[in-house]
Amino acid sequence: MTFRYGQLTCRAGNIGDDLQSLAACQHLPAAPTVFVDRDMIHRHPGTGPIALIMNGWFSGNALAWPPSPSIHPIFVGFHVSDRFKATVRHHVPYLKAFEPIGVRDRSTGQFLESLGIRTETTYCLTLTFPQRERAPAEGRTFIVDAEGIAIPRSVRKRAIKMTHMVPPLGPEATLPLAQKLLDMYQEQASLVVTTRLHTALPCLAMGIPVVFFGSPTEGRTSIINDIGGTIYDRRLHSKSLGRGMLGRAFDAVDWAPKPLDLAAARKRLAHAVRSRGGGAFSEAHR
Repeated sequence: MTFRYGQLTCRAGNIGDDLQSLAACQHLPAAPTVFVDRDMIHRHPGTGPIALIMNGWFSGNALAWPPSPSIHPIFVGFHVSDRFKATVRHHVPYLKAFEPIGVRDRSTGQFLESLGIRTETTYCLTLTFPQRERAPAEGRTFIVDAEGIAIPRSVRKRAIKMTHMVPPLGPEATLPLAQKLLDMYQEQASLVVTTRLHTALPCLAMGIPVVFFGSPTEGRTSIINDIGGTIYDRRLHSKSLGRGMLGRAFDAVDWAPKPLDLAAARKRLAHAVRSRGGGAFSEAHR
């Protein structure tokens, strides 16, 4: 059987989705030849079987599940949002056929296990972006989608403020933009301050110090704690709460964090993809 290789995309307008797509493509044995829309994954994407890494957030279109029979799914970094759970409950046999499902976070694993589906917490493939060889001599601070956070003036000074939200232009436009952002962080960032999980994870993977604001109790972002990072409570650090006075009092931020060593997570994720790729991956090497 001859496989083609797919690239999972979406039009949600969040560059984080495109970064997840780029991360997955690093692990394909050959270049992808077809885009597969995450929210239209039930549609038949051309002829022949397509190997597709299912790394990402599945949340919306209940009618678009399960995937087309032509898709050979490789479940690594799979996340089920709350609003997608009802759909998953109706299609348990589909997921059981590909056990163990490699999930992005423990909360997704707990949900699937409650349905009798075996899982393995693999985390997200954005953790496999290569670690940079050296930090920039005169790097910049990037503040990404953290406009509501009280950030000290010393950190904000000369910082570059950005957003990962873009118009839903489609992968032909947003994937090249995602690659340019990745290159910019790698080459220029000395610190990244963000509320975006998929700003934090790629930057941590590349060895960039990150200050992440989120919800310490949210299952989706628990991966930050699991890999050795810190989640600061964005509610306590809100500008609206006396410009973050509660955060300074009860949740003190380390504004000069050390880079993380994610070599073990990177190795485990690469193995998770290879072991699930099976014949779809060995075909490329014949």
